[in-house]
Amino acid sequence: MSKLSRRLALAALALVAGRASAVVTVTPDVQVGPGGAGSTFTPSYVVSATDLINGKAPTASVGDFSVELSGGLPVLTDGAYGTITEPGGAPDRTHGAFGVAGGGGGTGTSVTYALGTNPAGYNISSIVSYGGWNDNGRDQQAYTVAYSTVASPGTFIDLATVSYNPTVGASLQTANRVTIVDDTLPNLATGAAAVRFTFNPATENGYSGYAELDVNGTPTPEPGSATLLFVTAGALLARRRRA
Repeated sequence: MSKLSRRLALAALALVAGRASAVVTVTPDVQVGPGGAGSTFTPSYVVSATDLINGKAPTASVGDFSVELSGGLPVLTDGAYGTITEPGGAPDRTHGAFGVAGGGGGTGTSVTYALGTNPAGYNISSIVSYGGWNDNGRDQQAYTVAYSTVASPGTFIDLATVSYNPTVGASLQTANRVTIVDDTLPNLATGAAAVRFTFNPATENGYSGYAELDVNGTPTPEPGSATLLFVTAGALLARRRRA
């Protein structure tokens, strides 16, 4: 094998080694409803129905995600946000696809999802979390997201820590979104086997509402395929140079 081929093979293997870079960008935004008796609010967020954990149940979870009549764990990956009802007490929060509680105070504290069965794992291109409440009392997103690799599925590596508490009026519905990407490379991680969200127990009022968790990505090519791709590309480049 030529020096160029060896370098390309090593580069291909490095792509499935795990974390791609250390430049992570966390971008939050918020949408606010009209408030008032009898009002409802459906945010314009487009939630993914094709991400790596869509429709999946967690492989592990800690705590109770169904407090205050929220939808429980299934709504975190159901591919929908739902409608937020008027400001008020717990009976106003019975709106199907919206409002999973995560945080401290006896609620859900962590949730882990296996990404799939691809032998080389998965490239994670972005992570997007959606939250909110029917007032400003439990609309903070506060968690750490980590991933494990197929090489070490039981060891989790922190990707990002989120702490976003939007400024919203007391009697207005609030929906918010946090987007996590790598600022320099296309993937947050490669060769990933699972992701884990750990919710901060210091969240305002003990816990917040989470409507959806999206982990976007694609299967990581197996090392042989990736190496062949790089070697082929290198050979073509070398041939063009000779020509």
